[in-house]
Amino acid sequence: MPHPASPDPHDATRRAPGLPLAPTRARAAGRGQRSVLLAVRSAVTLHRLLDVLPVFDGDDRVRVRFTLVPGSRFDVDALTALDRTGARTIPWRDACHTRHDLVLTASPKGDLHLLPGPRALLPHGAGFGKALSGEGSADVPSGLDPAHLLADGEPWADLHALAHEEQALRLARHCPEAGPAVVVGDPTADRLLRSLPHREEYRTALGTGPRQLVVLTSTWGPESLIARRPRFPAELVALLPHDAFQVALVLHPNDHSRTGGFDLARWMGPALRAGLVLARPHEEWAALLVAADAVVTDHGSTGLYAAALGRPVVGAHDGGRELVPDSPMARLLARAPHLAAAHDLPTALDAARRTDLREPVAHASPTRAAP
Repeated sequence: MPHPASPDPHDATRRAPGLPLAPTRARAAGRGQRSVLLAVRSAVTLHRLLDVLPVFDGDDRVRVRFTLVPGSRFDVDALTALDRTGARTIPWRDACHTRHDLVLTASPKGDLHLLPGPRALLPHGAGFGKALSGEGSADVPSGLDPAHLLADGEPWADLHALAHEEQALRLARHCPEAGPAVVVGDPTADRLLRSLPHREEYRTALGTGPRQLVVLTSTWGPESLIARRPRFPAELVALLPHDAFQVALVLHPNDHSRTGGFDLARWMGPALRAGLVLARPHEEWAALLVAADAVVTDHGSTGLYAAALGRPVVGAHDGGRELVPDSPMARLLARAPHLAAAHDLPTALDAARRTDLREPVAHASPTRAAP
């Protein structure tokens, strides 16, 4: 398997070099071939881009290359994941001097304006539901801050591809200078819905059997479920009858990147030995949502995907400043029953099965939710 070229280590600590007056063009291997560059900043943005790549399947006119955008604390797992796929990569310095027919990215952060070619910014999560402290302007949802969407006062993206008209309205409100926005839907939601016929296959692979599969989902940051209740998965595994329940945990890819597989396995060792299923960060989390009987979520957008699949959703968000008011995720948590303690889960699950979450889902993606 070919190893991806490593980015220049000095690029992570300073701005990338300026472009030459006449950038070279990516060389096509055949007549009429087009080059697509995927600009990856972290593992989670890589996964978003991999969700859209199947649109090029079977088309030998398209050549795909990846580059790592410098500056993220969570870039190590992105390189590891690229290595496993056998993808060909271009060092950042070279990418900034080579024009491509299309540049795709799923994060607005970094010096993306230095990449020559038409640039499209794809959705990052199900909507703009979090405002992170220390990330650009205060009280602006992550992904909509003009500090990241503009370069020298001008939009660097030629196209904003969004999942819902509600997101286009938020973009216009927070950064009216941004380039054109087009509602294209959510490829991750589409993939989840198309996977529903495989539900029993996933449950067989998990060894679920007749048990109820309860999936916990945790975003990243100080207000996440796992940051505020680090022993919660172990408590549920110990509390729920093993012959009636199976418990799984979906962590944000940034937590996988920050902590590492070795420390995660050590930290969660007792719960894992007691039967907890810990999903790896790319496709396994989606399979767990399809296989689940119910989902317990904090304010991360994975809960919206669970609701779109028709799964009963229980909220476990304990407040704070990150959740954007009146966002689809805020409306979902306002409707869903709240779980304050592990021993209250059976009661919360009963209430969740009677709760209609179609309205917040409808404002997150135009994709039709499962009945």
